[in-house]
Amino acid sequence: MRSRVIAVMAAAVAATAVLAQPAHAAPLVDGVYRFAALQDGTCLTWPKSAGNRGMVTLGDCTDNPNTSANWQVRQRPNGTMEVSTAGSNPRTCLTVATDYRVMANDCAGKYAEWTVSIGSAGPGSVVWADIEHTPSDQSSSWGKLVDDPGVIGRIWVRRAPIDPHFWTLQQVG
Repeated sequence: MRSRVIAVMAAAVAATAVLAQPAHAAPLVDGVYRFAALQDGTCLTWPKSAGNRGMVTLGDCTDNPNTSANWQVRQRPNGTMEVSTAGSNPRTCLTVATDYRVMANDCAGKYAEWTVSIGSAGPGSVVWADIEHTPSDQSSSWGKLVDDPGVIGRIWVRRAPIDPHFWTLQQVG
C-alpha cells in the first residue's frame, strides 16, 4: 500500500513538472527576433536614445525614433546566447542589474549571458520563447525573464516557476 501511495505521489509531481513548461523546447537559432508578452502582446523594447543603454521595457512591437523591438540573438563560444540590441554601435546587450531589473548595457561579462529556448504547445498553438539568465560561472544570479505588472518597468529576472515567463516569438525578416 505504501509503495502505491509513493508511486501516485511521484506521478503527480511529474505531471506538475510537465505542465510548468510547454512541450517541444529547443535552442533558438541565431537571428533577429521580437519577443512579445503573452499577457498583452507588447514587445520587449530597448532605448535608441542614450547610446542604446537603459531600462528594457514593454512597448509597441515596432521601431520608433526612441525605441526598437528588434533583438539580435546569437550563440556565444561558452554555449550561452547573447541577446543584443540589433544595429547598435557599439553593441549593447540584454543584461541583468544587481537588483534583477533588465537593462540594455555592455555586452561583456556574465550578466549578459542567456539561454533562449523556442517551442510550442502543439499544432496551431503560439510559438513561444523562454529566456533564461544562465551565467557561465553557474552563480546564483539566474532566473527567467518575466513580465511582471507588479513592478516598475515590468521586466525582471525572477526564479522559475513564475508566469508569465514565456514570450510570443516573432522572427524579423
